[in-house]
Amino acid sequence: MQPLPQSAAAGPSDIPFDLRYYLDLVWRGRALILAATLAGLGLGLLAGFLQTPQYQAAVLLQIEPPTPTFMSVSDALVGGGSYYQNADFYNTQFKILHSRGVGEKVVERLKLSDRSPFTDNADPGGTLMAHVDIDPVPESRLVRILVTHEDPRQAAQWANALADVYIEQSLAARVQAARQAYDWLQERLAATQEAMRQARTKLVAGYQGQDLFVPEGSVSAVTTSITKLNDDYLAARTRRIALEAAIKQVEDKRRRGESLETVPQMATDTMIGSLNEQLATLNLQLSQLREKYKEGHPEVQKAQAQVAELRKTREARFGQIVDALRAEYAQLEKRETEFRSAIEGQKSQAATQSRKASELEILKKEEQSATSLYEVLLQKLNETDIAASIRNNNVSVVERASPPGSPVRPAKRRIAAIALALGLALGVGLVFARDYLDNTVKGPEDVERYLRLDLLAAVPKYDEANVHLVTEAYQNLRTSLIFGRREETGQVVLITGTAPQEGKTTTLVNIAKLLASSGEKAVAADFDLRRAQLHARLGLTREPGVTDFFVRHADLDSLIRATRVPNLFALTAGPLPPNPPAILARKQMADFLNHLRRHFEWILVDAPPVASVTDALLLARHADLVVYVVEHNNVDKKLIRRSVNALRKVTPNVLGAVLNAVDMKAKGYYYYYYPHTPEAEGRAAKPRPKPVAAVKK
Repeated sequence: MQPLPQSAAAGPSDIPFDLRYYLDLVWRGRALILAATLAGLGLGLLAGFLQTPQYQAAVLLQIEPPTPTFMSVSDALVGGGSYYQNADFYNTQFKILHSRGVGEKVVERLKLSDRSPFTDNADPGGTLMAHVDIDPVPESRLVRILVTHEDPRQAAQWANALADVYIEQSLAARVQAARQAYDWLQERLAATQEAMRQARTKLVAGYQGQDLFVPEGSVSAVTTSITKLNDDYLAARTRRIALEAAIKQVEDKRRRGESLETVPQMATDTMIGSLNEQLATLNLQLSQLREKYKEGHPEVQKAQAQVAELRKTREARFGQIVDALRAEYAQLEKRETEFRSAIEGQKSQAATQSRKASELEILKKEEQSATSLYEVLLQKLNETDIAASIRNNNVSVVERASPPGSPVRPAKRRIAAIALALGLALGVGLVFARDYLDNTVKGPEDVERYLRLDLLAAVPKYDEANVHLVTEAYQNLRTSLIFGRREETGQVVLITGTAPQEGKTTTLVNIAKLLASSGEKAVAADFDLRRAQLHARLGLTREPGVTDFFVRHADLDSLIRATRVPNLFALTAGPLPPNPPAILARKQMADFLNHLRRHFEWILVDAPPVASVTDALLLARHADLVVYVVEHNNVDKKLIRRSVNALRKVTPNVLGAVLNAVDMKAKGYYYYYYPHTPEAEGRAAKPRPKPVAAVKK
C-alpha cells in the first residue's frame, strides 16, 4: 500500500505569513477595536477640554554678531560674519536670554513678586523662564522670544519686558567691556613703553661694548677665507699623498732590484728618455759587434764601456729625481701644517664675530619688538576710545509682542487625532493579544497553517437553524473519505482526537450513517475500551463486543450486530478490560481487521484520544485512513500538534482533520465556506462546499 501524501509537521516558526488570516482576525475583533477607538477618542477630547487654554506671545529680535573690542571705526560700523561663523556667540546669547538672572530682572521690573506664582518663591527667575522658549529663525540673525501664559496680556507684557531687559543688559555689557579694555590698554602701554626704553639702552650698550668693528657681511668674508684655505689645504694634501706613493714605489723597486723606469716620474723625465734611446742604440751596436768579433775584442770592450757609462748616468739621474721628490714631499708636509693652523685661526675669528653679531641682532630685535608693540597698543588705545564713544548696540527689536487672539494649547484636533490613533492601536493590539493568548484552534486557518492538516470538514454546533450546514459538513467528510480510498477492499478508518469530549464518536456515527445510506456496507467498531459510548449512540448494549473476541475467543461474526440503519452494522466494546493496550497490541488485531475488510467496504474505528493514552497509536498502525477530530476553541493547539506529530510517526495515512462544534455565523465561517446567496440562505439550492482535500488512490 502506498502512503497518503501528508503535510510535513511544522513548528510555529515554519508557519507562513497569511495576510488574509490577520485581516479576518481584525474583522472578527472589529467590535473591540471600535470600542477601544471610541474610548481613546473620548478620553482625548475630555483631556483637551479639561486643559486650561494657553496663549503665546512673541517678540522678534535681531542680534548682530559681535565686533572685536580692539577694532577700527570702520570695523565697528560694518559688523561681523554669518550666523554659522558666530554659532558659539549665538548659542551663548540664547542661554543668556533664557537665564534665571534675566528672568529675575523681568520680575523686578514688572513688580511680579507679589503675584502668583512668584509670591514667596525662592526661584522667581526660573519660574518665569518656565513660560519662555527661545526660537531662532533658521539662516538669519533673528530670534523669537516666545512667552506662554493663560492670560494673553500677561504673555505679551512678559515678552516685551524680557526683550527690553536683555537689550539693556547687552548694551551695558558692551560698554563695560570697552571700558575694561581701555583701562587694560593704558596699563599695558605704560609697561611696554618702559620695556622699549630698556631695549634701546641695551642696544646702545652693545655697540659700545664691541672691542672691534664688525661691519655687515664680515662673517661672510671670513667664511670665504676659510673656504679658500681649506681648498689649498686639500690640494697640498692630495699632492703630498701622490708623492708619498711614488717614493714608496721607488723604495720597493730598489729593494727588489728592479729598474725604476716604470715609475711615472721617471718615465716622464726627458733626460732619462734620451739616455734610454742612446742605450738602445749602443746595445744594438754591441750586438752587431759581438756577431763579428769575440768578447775580448777592443771594439766590443769599447762599446761595453760606453753602455756602462750611460747606465751610470741614468742611475744618477734617477737619484736626482728621487731627491727632488723627497724635497717636495717635505715642503708639502710643512704647508699642510701651515694651512691647518690658518684654518683654525679663521674659524675662531668667525665664531667670535658670529657671536658678537648674534648678540647685536638679538638686541636689535628686542628693540624693534618693543617699539612695534608700543605702536600697536597706542593705536588700539585710540581706536577703543572712539569705539566706546559710539555705543552702537548689536541687539534691536524687530517686532514687539501683542496679546494673542487664540490659544496655542491645548491643540484639540491634534489631541483628538492622537487619541484616535492610540485607541485604534490599542484595539488592534488587544485583538492580537487575545488571539495570541487564546491558544486553542480558532478556525480553519489554524488547522491548515498551524497543524498542517487538510481540513476535511467544519462541523457547526448543532442548532435547529443550521441542520443543513451540519449535514453538508458531514457530506464533505464522506466525499473526502471516498476520494481518499486507496484500495477496493474494505477501508479501516480510524477516528481519533486529542482529548475526550471532542465529538469523535458523534462524527463516527454520522459519517457511518451517511456511508450506509449511500448503499455502502459499513461497520462501526468501538475500540475506546476505556470510555465506550458507541453502543449508546446506536441504541445497543455494550456486550458482547470487541473484547469478547480477544479474551473469550468468541466468533467475530457473532459479535457483529445490525443497527436500525440499513447497511450499517456495529461492533460494540464489550466488557471493559483492565489493560486495553495489552489487547490492542495483540497480533490477532491484524486478522480481526482483515476479516472485517473482507465483509465490509468501510470499517469505522472509534479510538481513544491520542494525548491521553497510547491506544490510538496502536490502532493507527492498522488504519488505512486516519481522521483527526478537533473541537473548536477547546484544546491547546500545541497539545494537538504534538498529538498529530505522534500519529505521523506511527502512520503516514493521516487524511486530515474535522473541525467540530464551530459557531459558523458568529465567526463568519459560514461565508468562508458557502456563498451568500438566497438559495444558500433558504437551502432552496444545494450549497457549494469548499473543496476538500482530494487524495489520489
